[in-house]
Amino acid sequence: MVIAFLSMLVAGGPQFQSEGLPTFNYTAAFSAGQREIVLGPIPYHDVTMEVRYEKDTDAQYTPNKIIGPSWEEYATGYVRWDVSDTTLFDKPCRKLRMEGITKGKNSTKTKDISYATRNSTTYWITPEGKVLRQHIQLVDPSETKTAEAVFWSDHIEVSVDDKRGRRSFTVYPNVDLSLIDMQFKPMMEGDKVVLPYKEYYVFEPFTQAFIKYKAAVGGTFHGTWLAMKFDGTHIDIDGPRGRIIAYISKEGDLVKADLGNNRSLVLNNLPESRDPKYKASVGHGG
Repeated sequence: MVIAFLSMLVAGGPQFQSEGLPTFNYTAAFSAGQREIVLGPIPYHDVTMEVRYEKDTDAQYTPNKIIGPSWEEYATGYVRWDVSDTTLFDKPCRKLRMEGITKGKNSTKTKDISYATRNSTTYWITPEGKVLRQHIQLVDPSETKTAEAVFWSDHIEVSVDDKRGRRSFTVYPNVDLSLIDMQFKPMMEGDKVVLPYKEYYVFEPFTQAFIKYKAAVGGTFHGTWLAMKFDGTHIDIDGPRGRIIAYISKEGDLVKADLGNNRSLVLNNLPESRDPKYKASVGHGG
């Protein structure tokens, strides 16, 4: 939701300003990852969700006319992710790949200036949930920056490439690195709650900050989407910029994520567990 995270898991991403232009704000790309916070790094097929803006406007009364209530809704980007089995340092692990693009527009008196921001983040995680490596690329109107971090028991090896140049260094954190791993410690097994609450940190390699998050099981949900009924559990994820509410179905799919600021992640297509054509093509059940 990622998310968010770095801009991956925040309700509204950090703001950027483009050099050489009038002062405009840019929203960082949203990303996924909420499912893995709840269920852990369980292998998952490639899936895409739409970033959608939705706002219900009340009726407006002026001296000359009445403007009726309206519903404003449109796409502002997408997120895409998958979890696969692989190896790192000759040991088995799971790779969580995430990509998100968010589009926006700034206006002057004479023209509109459109922009797009991008977040590509990959984690390598042991099947038990220990974070081994992180790679991230962030793109905004002012720059493209890339970083990689390798996590050891008491330090982090970091390399960064941004407009300041390339550099490598070692971070000796003042937080317990096991709290980085807590990000992927399962809270649910099927429809059973195994961890009702957790706190964890996300490492931000560009600033070497450890960003604190809290996740709590919020309760059950029931609803219909794409003409299919879903029920499951919603999880509240609180970070420095607000709350994300992730709706995880009993089949283990992220059905929706409320990002705050009238934005949400929504499914464009039925998830694998509900798509009979997909299940028939790969020859397995949900």
